[in-house]
Amino acid sequence: MRVPKPLAIAGFHFCVTIFVGLCLYGLLRYLNEGLLQTDSLFEMASYSIVVIASIVGFCFFGREADLRKAEEIRNAVPAPPPSLRKKNKSND
Repeated sequence: MRVPKPLAIAGFHFCVTIFVGLCLYGLLRYLNEGLLQTDSLFEMASYSIVVIASIVGFCFFGREADLRKAEEIRNAVPAPPPSLRKKNKSND
């Protein structure tokens, strides 16, 4: 699946934001309630699924952004060697 670079970057940032938000939520919840509050199996499963999906998402979108950047570099016009640049400047 080919994803455009802007969409890959946006998807990467979205997945990282979700992951960091869930981590902070878990940390703040732990600091406020400690281990006294127990989650149901459904809550634990839903948190786990969202965390795993966000990790998969930022791996996928990060790889796609890297591939688009590599394509840009591969298709870029190469710069002239330094010796030619000096000769062109002396002619001006």
